[in-house]
Amino acid sequence: MMTQPTVVISLDLELSWGSFDHAYGENLLKMARWTHDIGVPNLLNHLTRNGVPASWAIVGAMMRSSLPDVSGLPEVRYPHFKKSWFDYVPKNGDESAHPEWFGASLVKMIRNALPRQEVGFHSFSHVPFGWPGMTRERAVAEFSYCAQIAKEFALPTTCFVFPRNSVAFLRELRDAGFTCFREVDEMPIRFASRTLASMGAVLADFTGLTPRMVDASLKEGLVSIPGSLMVRYAAGWRKYIPDSNRLRRLKKGLERVRQTGGIFHVWFHPENLYAEWPRLENVVAHFLEELGAMVRNRDVRCLTMGQVATEFQTKAAEQFGSPVAVGSMDSWVVSIPSESD
Repeated sequence: MMTQPTVVISLDLELSWGSFDHAYGENLLKMARWTHDIGVPNLLNHLTRNGVPASWAIVGAMMRSSLPDVSGLPEVRYPHFKKSWFDYVPKNGDESAHPEWFGASLVKMIRNALPRQEVGFHSFSHVPFGWPGMTRERAVAEFSYCAQIAKEFALPTTCFVFPRNSVAFLRELRDAGFTCFREVDEMPIRFASRTLASMGAVLADFTGLTPRMVDASLKEGLVSIPGSLMVRYAAGWRKYIPDSNRLRRLKKGLERVRQTGGIFHVWFHPENLYAEWPRLENVVAHFLEELGAMVRNRDVRCLTMGQVATEFQTKAAEQFGSPVAVGSMDSWVVSIPSESD
């Protein structure tokens, strides 16, 4: 039973939260301000102009105009970052003074856009969940803070994207009320180790290799939606990846999903459009134009992660006669049928 051709776009919106623990400084703050003022509005315009919805996975701490009370969060210490996790965050600052950290206006902009965009979570404070130093207590608190913000903003606790794709504590995520998450990318070629997989991903970008189509599955009672292709930023050695190759991979993915069905899941950080701007914005704009045309022609459809999860659960309930988001079945796959099935 072939899955109806489906494209999913997930966007990890972080501002300064995404990499302060690795590279804090003026360059990071400048990139984050650009993302707040230019990057997100431009990207949202490309999406709406082409009639394309996306899943915006947003760091919860940046969704308000200032930092909420974080005294209830257990401290976390990582080998690579010895400071308190909130050490660099302006304690009494707000979005008007520190748009590199806070983006309540961006959340409002995204929520008001048409077609309707999905607002999900990229954790509360961008802690890597699967790294040494992380604790279950902090993970539970992170999920709880996200759920509180969702309730405050009347948002569904549907989709979650783990910082740095470090997936962990799935049962706790499920218990917090979330229904789906982005799993690590499925590579066009399978590798025996993460190091080889990383090298393979770089090679795929340079050669324009056709990305892999994926399917949703159930893990720990959550709908798992793997990535197909990450659009890498154009800084450092990555700037030598030809834009034509980046766009070729995206177009190959669209053609593959149109022909074979499945899910073509593209993801990236809006912050990544900053380096060598407007190089990557132009690549993404061309991709969204082609995707929009294919959606209008009904060659493919474009769904949010939450929509994929809902459809998955509905189909699973039809097949197995009971809801699936209860953790009773930990690892199985169900295809979403095409309209012709």
